[in-house]
Amino acid sequence: MIHAWTALFAAAMVVAACWSAGVLLVSRCGAKLDRAESIPLQFLTGACAFQLVLFAILAARIAYKPVLLAVCAAVIGAGIGQYRRPAGRFPEKHWTLFLLLAIFAVFSVVVFINAWAPETSADGSGYHLEIVAHYLRARGFQGLPTNMYSALGQGIELLYVPSVAFGGFSSAALVHFAFWIALAWLIFAYGLRLGKPWAGAAAALLVSLSPVAARDGSTAYIDVATAAVVFAVFYWLEVWDGSRDGRLLLPIGLLGGYAYAAKYTAAVILLYALAFVGFRARRLRPALTVAALAALVIAPWMLKDWIYFHNPVAPFADEIFPNPYIHPAVEQQWAESLRRYGLPKLASLPVQVTVRGDYTQGIVGPVFLLSPLALLALRRSAGRRLLAAGSLLLAAYFGNIGARFLIPALPFFALGIALAIENRWLLTGLAAAHAVLSWPSILPRYANRYVWRIDDVPWKAALRLTPEDEYLRRKIGDWAVLEMIHRIPPGESVFAAGAIGSVAYSKREIIDRFRSAYGNTLWDILNTGWAVETDPARLLVFRFPPGPVSRIRLLQTGRAQNYQQWSVHELRFFHQGAEIARRRSWRLRAWPNPFEVQLAFDNSQATRWRTWQTAAPGMYVDVDFGRAERIDEVRMETSPDSPSSLQFRVEKFEQGRWIALTGACQELPNRVRNGLRRAATYELYRRGVHYLAVGDQDFGAADYNDDPQEWGLEPAGRVPGATLYRILP
Repeated sequence: MIHAWTALFAAAMVVAACWSAGVLLVSRCGAKLDRAESIPLQFLTGACAFQLVLFAILAARIAYKPVLLAVCAAVIGAGIGQYRRPAGRFPEKHWTLFLLLAIFAVFSVVVFINAWAPETSADGSGYHLEIVAHYLRARGFQGLPTNMYSALGQGIELLYVPSVAFGGFSSAALVHFAFWIALAWLIFAYGLRLGKPWAGAAAALLVSLSPVAARDGSTAYIDVATAAVVFAVFYWLEVWDGSRDGRLLLPIGLLGGYAYAAKYTAAVILLYALAFVGFRARRLRPALTVAALAALVIAPWMLKDWIYFHNPVAPFADEIFPNPYIHPAVEQQWAESLRRYGLPKLASLPVQVTVRGDYTQGIVGPVFLLSPLALLALRRSAGRRLLAAGSLLLAAYFGNIGARFLIPALPFFALGIALAIENRWLLTGLAAAHAVLSWPSILPRYANRYVWRIDDVPWKAALRLTPEDEYLRRKIGDWAVLEMIHRIPPGESVFAAGAIGSVAYSKREIIDRFRSAYGNTLWDILNTGWAVETDPARLLVFRFPPGPVSRIRLLQTGRAQNYQQWSVHELRFFHQGAEIARRRSWRLRAWPNPFEVQLAFDNSQATRWRTWQTAAPGMYVDVDFGRAERIDEVRMETSPDSPSSLQFRVEKFEQGRWIALTGACQELPNRVRNGLRRAATYELYRRGVHYLAVGDQDFGAADYNDDPQEWGLEPAGRVPGATLYRILP
């Protein structure tokens, strides 16, 4: 049970540090805040400041427990010393307001218990906390090239670092739960600021009780926290607009940058802030001040990505910023899948994201089908501002149509609905109906039974009366796979042929086939052993008049479609039928993907260089021999999945320019050497990957199982649904 209380203590310490940092910062802004709005604004503003402190600690590689504890204690002590209780009064007491508060209290207990229980969420234990655990082991920032998600902004995850250090993974979920509370509190406070407490209370319930928001707020995800930061930017703008005090631009700018650090798509609120400040001030300088302050928060994250991924906006824009860590084609296909989620028709998205959740991995609740009512709020200036900001966030949502990515826009539309309805009784009834429809036992009656939601109240697990291992084994589907992997020797890494969740709990490095260029390449090598479309079964022979050549290239002149890539298993050069021996002095170049060009010259048919972009004119493979060689033939081994309709040109570099070599091109069947399967696993072994985890439904599983000896594999473990193989040297 001690683990439960340490998790609670660690989360409380981080929350107190965030609030204290906010007290210090807000006290210097001269903001006149009332009692209801001061605490959530201080907490959210302080979270931005505190993550900058943590960023500096991790950048200095001094993230030791004593350092983290001392920093938290110092910030808390300073904040308490500066705290002054704000003035203000709470709204007129009315039984409907108490009813709404009681509903929120009941749901708060449910969400809190789920957050306190051991963390089992897919992305929370899958990559958010994997990154945190990696930083804690390294005592600071360190490249994680096998996980492209580590390139995303981690402004929220940094707050999990001290909580996880002292309280474990569930402590991070409790920190996120604090953001869930702060978001609801701030929405209610906004209603008070408008003189409409019932509108604020009802909107707070519509957002916080939303099935996807409640579940998200009980995990170590970041979406609710991002929504709270975004709404805090909007709120500070409203406070600034009332006084035009230039000091209030400080929290606006910092939180605007923090929105970017939390989630790239949330940065649209910074655009709203710049436009709003510029328009209302009728001067450029205040907007530039906001931009400069935001840059103070954004720049460190861009610099971090430049250092570790050679791309300031990784994992995106990899065509613009080429790097060896993320393949552009994988990034583009991933981004396209996020825009569709397999949804047959986008016209059905409103129903899917509010009621069904068959494709959107969650729902926001049927009440948000009333969102068009928010247009009636346009008759008020507050309504116009709410819908302007909400529309920007809604536009960003279409980059990823998962339900949880709609959470940052919900406060604006919920308040719009509430302002449109206005009537106290109707709002109370609407909030109560939303609560009933969002209750865990009611939700499956109309939504997909597998929709992402809170499905129980695990109080025994929260208090650790149920042993943590037992709870994790029951809630995490592939926990047995992780336990099997833990039996391999320390220091070994495992390549996963399929997705393995909750890798934050893994004691061994697990390389995923999707999340990095390295993993993509390992998967491509394995595929060559069993998938005929990736075999080097095609041979293109280019013949031309013999002559001395010191530099030669194969130039792509055709264009492919649908992510078809040009691939080269081996590229060889001949004179009168004899191959030109390869030498270390050769200088190899390629565009795109110059980082893997050696794969076309390594004498292994199991490997291949790929463009990892849709084949297009101008792509090339270039060899500088370092001296003149007599060549009359180029042979390119390639695979059936390389576009057959593409056109190539062989050129030589002479007198400072490229000259096309005229001759014939012939395509022949290529002889695929025996032992291609063994060659594939050998390539993994020589890269330091000595184990292979394969789920029964993963691609190639039957082939590995039928004849592991031919693959050079030895079964090292078996659990229901998956096999672990050791790759023989």
